[in-house]
Amino acid sequence: MKKPFFIVLMCFLEHFCVAQNTWNTRDSVARGVSIYVSTGVSHYINTLQLDPSRVGLKQNFSCSSFKFMWEPEHRLSLGVETGYYKVYEVQLVEGKDINTASLNVIPILFCVQMRVFKRFFATIGTGISIHHSQVNYLNNHAESQTLAFSNLQFSAGYIHPITRQLALGLKGQFLSENKTEDGIFSLQAVARYQFKRRYKRIKE
Repeated sequence: MKKPFFIVLMCFLEHFCVAQNTWNTRDSVARGVSIYVSTGVSHYINTLQLDPSRVGLKQNFSCSSFKFMWEPEHRLSLGVETGYYKVYEVQLVEGKDINTASLNVIPILFCVQMRVFKRFFATIGTGISIHHSQVNYLNNHAESQTLAFSNLQFSAGYIHPITRQLALGLKGQFLSENKTEDGIFSLQAVARYQFKRRYKRIKE
């Protein structure tokens, strides 16, 4: 009785292993340890009370972000994200002098990412931010740095595999800075590199 059962079991395993070789890895769900590098443009959602006839405001800048994610087999992934964002620059002209004030932000956020559909993802994050302020007034320069807590980030995007490890995509992101009550919206191109891949494969 044991011998026929053993033969049937071996045949089943052999069939299963052969079937794995016919699976399409390009269209599979790949999980592992990944880095995401993004760059794009940001727009400051103006909350400043300014007189536009006297003060100029720059709201659009380039931005970049970096994210390290642990991506297991299930839909949720965990990681850390940072980046560099110029929030705004204010210019006040007084005679021949141009006085400026600006704010730059470096967020350090704990992130939870969810694979909503096959190649669509959504991310929410919270954590701290380093605020770097600069003021130039009448040829005098001053800088300061402060730490802000309870910041929030939300993003959603699409990622498409190019090779077994590299994928490219696009994401829209909203970053809210609690301390200064500022908000930034950005649109970024995304490159993902997976160091270790494990496939949940789909038969052709």
